[in-house]
Amino acid sequence: MIDFSNVVPCGGNCTECKYFQRNECSGCNQSDGKCVKLWEGSCKIRDCCRKHDVKFCGLCKEFPCEWLKKTLTWDKNGIKRLHNLKNEYQSRNADFSLHLPDLWKKIGTHGIMTLSTCSADRVTSRPMSMIVIDGRFYCQTDKTYLKYRQISENPNVAVCHKNFSIEGTCQCIGKPLESKNDFFIHAFKKYFYGSYKAYSDLNNELLLEIVPTLIYSWNYQLTKPYMEYFDFVNFIYRREEK
Repeated sequence: MIDFSNVVPCGGNCTECKYFQRNECSGCNQSDGKCVKLWEGSCKIRDCCRKHDVKFCGLCKEFPCEWLKKTLTWDKNGIKRLHNLKNEYQSRNADFSLHLPDLWKKIGTHGIMTLSTCSADRVTSRPMSMIVIDGRFYCQTDKTYLKYRQISENPNVAVCHKNFSIEGTCQCIGKPLESKNDFFIHAFKKYFYGSYKAYSDLNNELLLEIVPTLIYSWNYQLTKPYMEYFDFVNFIYRREEK
């Protein structure tokens, strides 16, 4: 089965490369697009995928574009590979999406959730006023706080809420009161009015967005326990009886 966590923008898999295996390259996604084999600077295909906000070329509305055909010269089967990746990705996503409405209903639209961050071998946890919108988690923080510095150094975070453990990646998307973030501030004002009044317009306040990569939880059917796993990278839902 394809592991989409290893798929890079051109459709390749860095773990299969000899430079990666010899620890001479950390991989396209980890090295910010710097490939020791192909690119002196940032990978142009990766830059293009970022511009079009897609994980890999096959998911782009313009795929397969003429520029890609001329650029992907090192892989004669590259276009076909990207077609296959696209079909597999969309097929899994369709099946996976059937399980999501119940998940988001259980998680809810907001709550005080514990956010854990880590950098320089130090892990910290802190309760945050969190908003959930379209499968993503949002909260505010001060850019002078340790929490923000840790996220800047290591975007991998975890959130604990009710009986849910949520792993994901976090990034700053601007200030809470910027017009592009009206979707957040409308909900934040509704559910956390006190925090909105006290903090949202402060100069150092920033808005964080957490994109889940894995969510799992303990559940019970009558008295029998089971666990549910939602892999958002590979679009896999799994239930384990305990």
